[in-house]
Amino acid sequence: MKPAPRLWVPLVTLWCVTVGCTQSKTDSRLLVTIDSGTLAGAHFGPAPDEAMFLGIPFAAPPIGERRWKPPQPLEKWQGTRKANSYGAACPQAQNPNTEALTKEMVQTVEPYFTYRTDEDCLYLNVWTTNLPGAHPAARNLPVMFWIHGGGDVSGSSQDEPMGPELAPKGVVLVSTNYRLGVLGFMAHPALTAESPHHASGNYGVLDQMAALQWVQRNIALFGGDPANVTIFGESAGSEAVCRLMASPLARGLFQRSILESGTCNDYISPELKTASHYYGGVGTAEEIGLRIMRDLDIADGPDALAKLRTKTPKEIVEASGRDSTLSFDGTIDGWVLAEQPATTFAQGRQANVPVIVGSNSDEATDFIEQDLRGSPTLAHYKALLKNEFQDAADEMFRMYPAATDADVRDTFIAFDTDWGWGYGAHRFAEETARSGQRAWFYYFTYPARAKFYAVHGAFHGIELKFVTGWFYPSHWGEPNAEDKKLVDLMTGYWTQFAKTGDPNGPGLPQWPVYDPKTDLVLEIGHEIKLRPTFHADRFPLFERSLSSRLASIRR
Repeated sequence: MKPAPRLWVPLVTLWCVTVGCTQSKTDSRLLVTIDSGTLAGAHFGPAPDEAMFLGIPFAAPPIGERRWKPPQPLEKWQGTRKANSYGAACPQAQNPNTEALTKEMVQTVEPYFTYRTDEDCLYLNVWTTNLPGAHPAARNLPVMFWIHGGGDVSGSSQDEPMGPELAPKGVVLVSTNYRLGVLGFMAHPALTAESPHHASGNYGVLDQMAALQWVQRNIALFGGDPANVTIFGESAGSEAVCRLMASPLARGLFQRSILESGTCNDYISPELKTASHYYGGVGTAEEIGLRIMRDLDIADGPDALAKLRTKTPKEIVEASGRDSTLSFDGTIDGWVLAEQPATTFAQGRQANVPVIVGSNSDEATDFIEQDLRGSPTLAHYKALLKNEFQDAADEMFRMYPAATDADVRDTFIAFDTDWGWGYGAHRFAEETARSGQRAWFYYFTYPARAKFYAVHGAFHGIELKFVTGWFYPSHWGEPNAEDKKLVDLMTGYWTQFAKTGDPNGPGLPQWPVYDPKTDLVLEIGHEIKLRPTFHADRFPLFERSLSSRLASIRR
């Protein structure tokens, strides 16, 4: 799953209940005509300049024959389209917590929050305090373009309440959906054959690009500057930012990047037709697609693709959920991704933009059951190391040893936090800095309150509470003074970076540009201070493993 925490949330709830989040007669200042038609927005808060436009379609519905094709142009609509509620999230497995989360979002921060899923899901949202109709003389503001996380198999544009907190800090906030799982990332020989680019497997990435192209065409109408776009994301959303930096097709669509707990240059993605030892398996991306087809009980043959397109999203999601070996990390298809991002960044061929990148100190605390087959045993831990590191598994075990099953939990958290996040963030900071890009490197250590969380420490995604100013009260409780101060810090750094390409600004602790020679990282926690990179002495072993995998697939 922002500026000084705006504790207007209860007021907004009361205001929406007593006055209404939309007016019976649309304020003319909330009417915006974009390239596909006229939108009627709504206010997201009590201030008259706080405007939102939700559920804006940016491409044709990816259904029927458009399933597993690049996003197609949208037909213009007639009349005025209401833009006061979210569009559907893309198909995904049902989350048992959705109902409780929706209720809490409505009660605490977004009275207009809704959630449903549908294959017709290519929608984005805009929050602004700078509508030209309300501020005709105002300069365009920097744009922050949010890409949600969820492992590329779950999540939606409305998951994190970015807009209400960040837009009043002087940016225009955009959040987007993109196709997920099999529907967004499946490669298949028949899909490759029907593509004019002889490529398949990156439909979700192409959706993100289509949304960014929409921003280029339309965002000035909402008071945003299309020449100053910061893409940012967390987890899979952060990996998406990395892939957009690696893809030649995305050049010029953004000017800055923020990556929170996820990169794409520290692992191997499946290649379309060349076998590799990719993250989570061995083989090709097209073989993964053939396996999905078999999981759906479809025989290979000339009509296989037509049969795949007749399957319901529910059937596809359920079948993919039964296969734990599927990979949705993007495909090296020779078009969207011309080469492994690990090679792109090592050779300095990525988008040359300023970056913020970092990870958290306890990322792996809630991934133990997922990664260790449901049980943190010594046998499962060793099996994971053998599968991922093969000949280097014993050396990795000596680096992260465990004597008994009881030791595995803490050992795995240390290992997986370094392998899955710490190493990648460090490699990304080093490679971008050595390419001449300005990079700011952070390490988030502010812990969760043990009273409210089953997992402790600075777990995966915890920093989002301080980038949104929303703490999920049933889990966190009422934010205290230190929490609020950290919200000011994080939202200050993030929005200042969007404005200037440098996170430093008035009232913020100095954050030096990352220098690989000194290798210092900014710790963001109970203290804000520079210190040597955590566990950097362990990263050479991960680097050797990655280099070995790259060498095995070089043509």
